[in-house]
Amino acid sequence: MHKTRRAIEVLFVLTLAALLAGGVVFVLGQAVALILGQGSWLAFFNETVKIPMCIAASVCAVAGFLLSYKRRQDQEQPQEARTL
Repeated sequence: MHKTRRAIEVLFVLTLAALLAGGVVFVLGQAVALILGQGSWLAFFNETVKIPMCIAASVCAVAGFLLSYKRRQDQEQPQEARTL
């Protein structure tokens, strides 16, 4: 179980890094294209960078969701749960 959690953590970190790097490239590329008036560059960044960014964001979101199901074996049950 620990290996699965570690693999999900690695997947989360890698996709988050890819998403952030892609976002920086996308925003800076479009800003430069707007400044230079290059409409073809805008289309290029929209067609090539945006799709991998969306995929990375989706995988990152699913991995983050799976990480929210953290199994806590070392914690005791709360006092209210023991008395019920």
